[in-house]
Amino acid sequence: MRRKDSGYYTLRALPGILILVILFLIPLFFTFSYAFHDNGKALVAVFSDKYTYRLLAFTLKESLLSALISVAVAIPLSSFFSKYTFPFRRAVLTLAGLSFTIPTILVVLGFVIWYGNNGFLNNILMRITGRDYSVLSILYSFKAIILAHVYLNFPIAFLLITNGWTELPDTPEKAAYTLGAGRARTFFSVTLPRLLPTILSAFILIFLFCFSSFSIILVLGGNPAFSTFETEIYRRVNINVDREGAAALSIFAFFVTGVMLIITSPGRRERKASRKRRVLIKATGRKLFAAVLLMLLILLFILPPMLSIIYRAFYTKAGAFTLRAWEDIAKGSTGLMSTALNGIINSFMIALVASCLAVFLGSGIAMAAAKRNSWFIPFLSSLPMATGSVTLGLGFSLLAVVLGHDSILISYLLVTLAHLTIILPFAVRTIIPGAKAIPDSLAAASYTLGISKGRTLRKVEAPLLAPYKRKAFAFAFALSLGEVNATLTLSDGHVSTLPILIYRMISSYNYQGAAALGTLLLAEALIVFAIGQGGRKNAIS
Repeated sequence: MRRKDSGYYTLRALPGILILVILFLIPLFFTFSYAFHDNGKALVAVFSDKYTYRLLAFTLKESLLSALISVAVAIPLSSFFSKYTFPFRRAVLTLAGLSFTIPTILVVLGFVIWYGNNGFLNNILMRITGRDYSVLSILYSFKAIILAHVYLNFPIAFLLITNGWTELPDTPEKAAYTLGAGRARTFFSVTLPRLLPTILSAFILIFLFCFSSFSIILVLGGNPAFSTFETEIYRRVNINVDREGAAALSIFAFFVTGVMLIITSPGRRERKASRKRRVLIKATGRKLFAAVLLMLLILLFILPPMLSIIYRAFYTKAGAFTLRAWEDIAKGSTGLMSTALNGIINSFMIALVASCLAVFLGSGIAMAAAKRNSWFIPFLSSLPMATGSVTLGLGFSLLAVVLGHDSILISYLLVTLAHLTIILPFAVRTIIPGAKAIPDSLAAASYTLGISKGRTLRKVEAPLLAPYKRKAFAFAFALSLGEVNATLTLSDGHVSTLPILIYRMISSYNYQGAAALGTLLLAEALIVFAIGQGGRKNAIS
């Protein structure tokens, strides 16, 4: 139901909505303008080229398969974690939540170091089997892409489905058992229909993430046959120097993702948590053994690639302890390391400015959406998700040509604006549940006492929204900190960030230097994750 005071909150949200729409339309305008150069020949060529549809087929294939496997693996694990309580259960769920803040470039680096032909896993297997050649060949293949996507997104599905399952009261299942229904029939006829919205929500989220995947495809695929829209747009801009073709392909990709966003958005309604949550059973005996086994499997899948980055930062390939990479960072030696300190500062400052703006603007948008009970405002704020970060980078880079291609100040400004455009939709979606959870009666009581709407917002509603804003800041900061797609397309060497430096070091096979910077990036991700977790206990349930 729409609130009587919704007009006040809509007015406060207007600056954020306008900024979001403008930041979305500017790169789209310049992309369209380049796509229609020469009477739109590039656009006609893209829409009629069989290669475009091969790109579409592969992008859909890898996205669907990655999302299906992630959800399929998560469901049985979520079934156990949503039914039983045992030591370290919360720690494992917290670790799964950490995946939201792990930059994709760290997944790429961790996979190269852990799963590579000369990586830690193959070295372990070679010692066990006595072979002098690689036992597993994973990298630079389609299976590497799928495995990396599952690694990155399975924890997301696991966490979302477990939380959704835990919030479902088990009364209907108990009633079904009483009437003589078996476990399988009860699951498919009673539990699954109620859990399906959560499963579909997780699937759609992962599908969209994989559809716009860039660095995993570019590095771990290692083959033009595994190109997606994002990687092909990047190649056309930076290798083929074909901006018109890249712009035309961006329009095609935007059309496809826009259609998917329209199809999926109406079904993604926020479900209020039930007051009567499922009562967890204490695991004992075989169930406790099963819990230990499942936790070990999850940890053995998630931890090794990240731990291998930290290890490689301090040890050579031969296993000798060294601080050379760290000394290069501190001294600013020649080569790629000379820009390490600059990259660290750039990453932090850009992420700080962009995330602060995202939370400030996103709070107003989220409150307006909640007060008006609007589906359109969240949909409008999600539009940048339909463009892809590489496409946004392309649009801003075309704008940079007009504003002054060689201006460092303009490069920094455009990179920050690109980051803001990417992270603002996620900030809005993170804050909206908190805004909807604020009881209407609090504001009504405040108005009855003669307190103004502005003061009610500041003194009554804002403190209740603070935990969600803190979480949104941590999420937005982590996304900006690890952003590589748009920055790589847009910066043109003027702006170096930690993810860009790590990507370049991976490309030049400087794995120890990449691991040292990756350790710093991982440490920052852990810190911002801890900040986001700090307010969860006070969050409204």
